[in-house]
Amino acid sequence: MSAVTLKSLHSCLKLLENGSELKRKLPTSYNPRTLKEGLYETSKLVGLDEAVFKDPQQIAALIGAQRFVMIWGEPSVTDHVARVFDSSRLLLTVLINPAHFGNATSSQRSTTLATGPQQGGAMAALSLGGAQPKDESPVAAAQPNAEPEASLDTLRLLLSGNTRLTCRLFRALFEHMLGFTSPSSAQQGNVSMVSELTGSKDHGRSFLSTALFILGAELDYDHLMSFLMQQGLFGMPLFEHMFQNRDYCEAFHSFRRLERAFIASPAAEESQLRNRLDKFNAQFGGKPYGAKVFEADDRDKARIDAYLAATDLLEAMALTPWCMSLNNAVSVASSYSIRSVSTMASHFERLAKGETTKDQANKEISDHLLAFARQFSADTKPA
Repeated sequence: MSAVTLKSLHSCLKLLENGSELKRKLPTSYNPRTLKEGLYETSKLVGLDEAVFKDPQQIAALIGAQRFVMIWGEPSVTDHVARVFDSSRLLLTVLINPAHFGNATSSQRSTTLATGPQQGGAMAALSLGGAQPKDESPVAAAQPNAEPEASLDTLRLLLSGNTRLTCRLFRALFEHMLGFTSPSSAQQGNVSMVSELTGSKDHGRSFLSTALFILGAELDYDHLMSFLMQQGLFGMPLFEHMFQNRDYCEAFHSFRRLERAFIASPAAEESQLRNRLDKFNAQFGGKPYGAKVFEADDRDKARIDAYLAATDLLEAMALTPWCMSLNNAVSVASSYSIRSVSTMASHFERLAKGETTKDQANKEISDHLLAFARQFSADTKPA
């Protein structure tokens, strides 16, 4: 039996930075899908019952809990989120089934994995949504030179039936598109949005790095970082492309401002936030954080919105290779992630109060994420 390796996975995913080839696999004409239709087609794409992606928890795993609301049993999102969702689904479809749209230039070949698709994997301890069962092995775990290398043309067998991994990869693609696509450019159409982003070398490389990081952890986590470094897919240049010129305010803070006209008591809000952050840190081996989360006693809606948006942002960035910096930081002290949330929240709060512009807030948050990556990706541990 042939085994899928990091090398064969990388060869498959290189399509993401080949803009011309990817455009040839996209449909020449396309009617946009609603969120409900898109969820149904995503279910079919990975061989799951359509009820799987009707569940609010799974929808939250795909696009973030803050970006949709259930109304009469159906998910409802803004037009912009619906367009970005559909664009992300187009890109995922090309990766899983390039012949789906009927104009793919290359035929699919059957790929055999050493083992069938399974939940879990070495990255599960760092994944949002649950830890890895002790008796669960990674998908097609590959040992160097242990087996012949399998050719991998699509992600079909890696993702088929694997809800957790599908949601994780989709959410990463979605977050990148949402952060770099303005509502005005999204009006041009879903195919145009995908072509524009993947046609850029910098965006394509960011997509490739993140997808390889997520899927590679399922195959061979022990050798993943060295492989990413060899391919130039981890380091400060990559982080610059991933974080600079990104709209964090629209992608995160704008959705929190629309929530909960009436909030709970300040003590209850802080307790809920601390529990959420403690649960997040626990995935990286972090201990519960005992100190106050809010720096001041005045916890009005603007401050709570800012902290929630910053926490949403932290969780989204944990889907990318930046997660390794976060893992290093939390392994030293849980307070590092809390301080990161506080820093980003301060910029959201100043925006809400009219003390800064959106462009400046976005730049400050980008600078913070880059500084965090630089400090905690280095070979030295913080004092």
